[in-house]
Amino acid sequence: MRAFAWLAVNRPKVVVAVVFILLVLAGVGGASVQQRLSGGGFWNADAESARAARILADKYTTGTPNVVIVVDASGAGDSVDTAAATAAGLKLTKELAAVSGVRSVNSYWSTGALDFLRNGDRSRALVAVDIPGDELAVDKVLAHLLDTYRDRDYDGLRLRFGGAAVSYHDVTAQLSHDLLVTEGVSIPILLILLVLVFGSLVAAGLPLILGVVSIVGTFGTLRLLTEFTQISSYALNLTTVLGLGLGIDYSLFLVSRFREERRAGREVPAAVYATVTSAGRTVLFSAATIVVAMLAMLLFPMPFLRSLAAACLSVTLLAALATVTLLPALLMLFGHRIEALDVRRGLRRLRGRPEPEPKRPEEGIWYRTARRVTAHPMIFGIAALILVVLLGAPFAGLRVGLTDDRALPSAVESRQVGDVLRAEFPTAMTGQFDVVVDGPITGADLAALASRLRELPHVRLVRTQTGPGGAHLAVLPDLDPYSPAADALLASIRATDSGAPLLVGGPTAENADTKSGLVQRLPLVVSLIVVAMLVLLFAFTGSVVLPVKAVLLNTLSLSATFGAMVYVFQDGHLKWLVGDFTETGYLAAPVPVLVFCLAFGLSMDYEVFLLSRIAEEYRVRGVTADAVAYGLARTGRVVTAAASLMAIVTVGLAFSQVSFTKLMGVGLSLAVLMDATLIRGVLVPALMRLMGAANWWAPGFLRRVHRRIALSEEPTPPRVNHIPTQ
Repeated sequence: MRAFAWLAVNRPKVVVAVVFILLVLAGVGGASVQQRLSGGGFWNADAESARAARILADKYTTGTPNVVIVVDASGAGDSVDTAAATAAGLKLTKELAAVSGVRSVNSYWSTGALDFLRNGDRSRALVAVDIPGDELAVDKVLAHLLDTYRDRDYDGLRLRFGGAAVSYHDVTAQLSHDLLVTEGVSIPILLILLVLVFGSLVAAGLPLILGVVSIVGTFGTLRLLTEFTQISSYALNLTTVLGLGLGIDYSLFLVSRFREERRAGREVPAAVYATVTSAGRTVLFSAATIVVAMLAMLLFPMPFLRSLAAACLSVTLLAALATVTLLPALLMLFGHRIEALDVRRGLRRLRGRPEPEPKRPEEGIWYRTARRVTAHPMIFGIAALILVVLLGAPFAGLRVGLTDDRALPSAVESRQVGDVLRAEFPTAMTGQFDVVVDGPITGADLAALASRLRELPHVRLVRTQTGPGGAHLAVLPDLDPYSPAADALLASIRATDSGAPLLVGGPTAENADTKSGLVQRLPLVVSLIVVAMLVLLFAFTGSVVLPVKAVLLNTLSLSATFGAMVYVFQDGHLKWLVGDFTETGYLAAPVPVLVFCLAFGLSMDYEVFLLSRIAEEYRVRGVTADAVAYGLARTGRVVTAAASLMAIVTVGLAFSQVSFTKLMGVGLSLAVLMDATLIRGVLVPALMRLMGAANWWAPGFLRRVHRRIALSEEPTPPRVNHIPTQ
């Protein structure tokens, strides 16, 4: 940290120039990132269903259709069975099959007028298209189909496109639109609040600079990663939100400390040096807590979570590095001009009010709050604990599953097609089970297997196809692929005696395997995060009690957050607070995991900032109650402002028309606000007061370890107007 401080003080223009050059390079490299992102990535790539999909792609010419076209015959005699509709349907089927990249096409007309491929009044029929390959390859073919056939009359037939591939395509487009809306709504509000919080227009611009650096740099990083792995389109939205949020948090931490050092009489160089070696160290440590959580999230097998973890890692590291290099350099260059264009001072002059005298810590609301809580810790602590438990009660009923087209607003065509399929085509091919016999099987055994599968409940049709070294059985049920009944059918299919190894794919199997992958890895991920946080907080505080307390309080806070998410998004209560969405009876499986990992890291961010000042006050005062009161007094305003601004940034996701992005935004906003108010304002001071000197306890051998690895803030330099040489 001394090296960073020296660099900022002695070479500020060099630092700014280097960052600017790197920013331009990242901007040029990341300009095309949006065209290389995918809308899916929710499935477990190592699961049985994924292996079945790979075998189908390599050895067979059919699979679960990922594009379904609803054909409306209202312009061709109002029936799909008229001569005109039949001729047009067969022509369409033949054209689609000839498109490069399409593996197979089955339609109502090409399969002998199967009754489950038309609706009850014969006004609509289905065309099922299978496009193999990864999501980028599928989307390229799909884009051609949509450009050619969507929103046009085809010989009297009206075509509407749906299915998994179309839903992912529409989600990506919707998220791009939502990102513009979010920026248009939240950024003007954010700018106003930044000016009110930071005071001057110059200081208010610093978090935006940090945000731009971390966001543009991450876009460049993600573009590079797309050459090697699948990156989800949701990564851009999360990058923007987290980049702005961390830029605000870290800027507040450093600027508030810089102003404190300036008020103590230091000149600009010494104030910058002291700021970097104290608050800068806290920022890096806070960033480390988020990095640990995101590294653990890389253990999940879903590309969706891995790509979001990569985005969060990049934006956090870049924001932290910019905070201890670029921001101090800017403070050095601006110096006392950091207070220029102070809007609050101008408003006071217009109203004829004098400049307020700086408040002593004892005069602040957070000091009084801490004293009130620490005077009655049992009353406040128990009351807050009861409130948190009540808020978290719905969490016990959590159910998760994969998202589908219902995540989109009802005005989107793929969502409309999904609604039609659920209402009028109970045996739609989108719910097909792909049963792959992965080994030699005789014709008689294959026929017997097909017969056993036909006898299972809800199975309408079984079609067989032999291939090299095995066979493929397409099992069509009359079930919603994400329903409990479909899960029961999946279990029955996997338990069917075949005489050869069976692999089951399709949307129901992918859903079950994804949930299983999350459940299997979750204990390991949570354990790693908790252990890493305990070790990091011990290294920072030298106590074994404070880290345990921090983890327990964060767990309570997240339980309350998840309880609210279940109550609103799973059970459908209070929808008017968050905007319209379609409740499916479960939460999108990856989102609670993402919110847990990210919110846990962000919560520790505020915990570290608070504990660093409490520990600093404890070294001076030696009394826990006094240290808590003064520590909260010096950090309460900053933490509250940072959390409020972070919540405004994250709640921008709640404006999204994609329901699980809305869920993510609401969940992160609740977690941040809960942690910065009820937890930090009540439970932390209450528990620290009750534990007294025990807060700082550690066994003798761990105290010796801590003296060797201590990461706590160094004492600030002497209050003189010089800094140590490099």
